Amino acid sequence: MIALLEETKEFRRLAEVLFLRGWAEASAGNMSLRLGDVPPPLRDLAPDAGQVQKAAVDMTDLVGDRFLVTASGSRMRDIAVEPEEGLCLIQVLDGQHFRLIDGPGPLSSEWPTHVGLHSLFKETRSLERAVVHCHPPGLIALSHVFSSDTEMNDRLFRMHPETRLLVPEMVGLIPYAVTGSRDLARATKEKMKKHRLALWDRHGVLASGKTLGQALDRIEMVEKAAAIYWQLRSAGLEPEGLSDEQIAATLRAGKK
Repeated sequence: MIALLEETKEFRRLAEVLFLRGWAEASAGNMSLRLGDVPPPLRDLAPDAGQVQKAAVDMTDLVGDRFLVTASGSRMRDIAVEPEEGLCLIQVLDGQHFRLIDGPGPLSSEWPTHVGLHSLFKETRSLERAVVHCHPPGLIALSHVFSSDTEMNDRLFRMHPETRLLVPEMVGLIPYAVTGSRDLARATKEKMKKHRLALWDRHGVLASGKTLGQALDRIEMVEKAAAIYWQLRSAGLEPEGLSDEQIAATLRAGKK
């Protein structure tokens, strides 16, 4: 069934990028996409009671919605070759239960965080439908140095002019929390009310987008800025980056 979905190709493309860049080692990283229209064979599929599963998080805001979600333990290098082996197609039935339409299951351990974000997107009538989590080393390194997202962003978003254009909300820094925990899910949802990309302290990043590709765009741009910052630091320099005047001129030009 998953092979029938056009969106499966996008998961495959992103999985390959994340693996080749070393941003999704072993079974690291996860993705989800809230689907719009689906083919009639899926839409009309009769419920299978044997495939109804319980979630450890409230999904009330998502009742009726269908998602493609990476499975727990799946590897991006495998999804890039055979996405059907690492993706789950689900439909939310009520606040606690979903139907596994196709895929290996269980869902990614970060599903509680994804639920919170997809609920947020619906609450705010946002067009965001995709969530990508991965481990870019440059950004993770920043979380070992900075404890304030204000200070971190002031350094990071001066490294490259297009960073402020593509990610105007900049990055939200979230204090360390256990992977897959409700604490991490709550903190991420709160931070993503103002941002489209969050950096989990000493862990990785999570970005949203209208598509998986747009979420990856945001990660790529900010990781490039982090790489420039660390390259200059490794040369013994403390980079000043773009001035306030240069940033203001860039933003004005970007609005034209």
